[in-house]
Parts: sequence; C-alpha cells; structure tokens
Amino acid sequence: MAKLVIGLVQTREEAEAAAERVIDCGYTRQDVSLLMTDATRHKYFRVPDGTPPAHTAHTFGAAIAMSAVVPDLEFVVAGPLAAVVASAVCARLAGGLREILITAGVPKRWAERYETGVKQGRILMSVFAHSEREAGVLHRVLDDPGMYPVRPAIRGRQSYDTFI
Repeated sequence: MAKLVIGLVQTREEAEAAAERVIDCGYTRQDVSLLMTDATRHKYFRVPDGTPPAHTAHTFGAAIAMSAVVPDLEFVVAGPLAAVVASAVCARLAGGLREILITAGVPKRWAERYETGVKQGRILMSVFAHSEREAGVLHRVLDDPGMYPVRPAIRGRQSYDTFI
C-alpha cells in the first residue's frame, strides 16, 4: 500500500527544489502533489501579466494551470492528492484539510501542523511512497530542504542512496 509522505515549503523555488530531490529518488513530476491556498497560488505561481502558466516555465507550470480549487475548503490542489481530496469532499468529510489528511493516514498532530502551515501561506507537497523504505527517504527529502541541496543531474550514487 502506498504511504502518503508530506512536507511544507515556503516558496515556489523551494517546491521546485524539493520536487527535484523527489525525482532524484526515482519518482516523476506527476507523482508530486501540491496543496496551497488560492492566495498562495496567486503569489507564487503566476507569471507577471497575471495569467496562469500554461507551459513549463517552472516545474509545476502545467499542474498548477490544471489545479482544482476546492471552494468549501479554500485551497488549491494539484497532482495525485487531488483524488484523496475529491473523495473526502464527496463524502462530505467535516473538519477541513486536517480531517482529510488524517483520513489519508497522517497522524493527527502532523495533520494539524500541515493545515496550519497551509493557512499561513506555505505550500504542502506530497508523494505517495511505494514502500516503507522509500517513505523514510522521502520524509528526509521533503522535511529538510537544506539536507540535500539540488545539483545538476548526476548519474551514479547520490548522498541518500544508502537508505534505499
């Protein structure tokens, strides 16, 4: 069973760097989900003329352009996490983002932390890990942006390959 791994970042640049680290772990851009308030989306994911990026001016250009706004919960979600959010909305799950994350298997104290972070303008990033071992690596990659600096694509061993 896939395990949801989550991290919070402050800016689009941090989100792109975290996505590159996730890709270094063998995942694709399509495996990465973003969740944020609509205000955060407008702040970080708009081109200067105000239109949403339709093509890859940055890592998440197309995903953000096709993101779904969840008006009742006042946030925007793009990527595989959208399916979890959609089923929670359809089930009329009360409690907002915190309850959605708890339903997805996130411990209550962390779900509260993530909900607070999103409300404060941070960007929630998530990936469904394929195994417990990969979940451990992804937690490290998403939780500490400074731990593994983004570098040009390098073939061969990476600093965190010892965990896999």
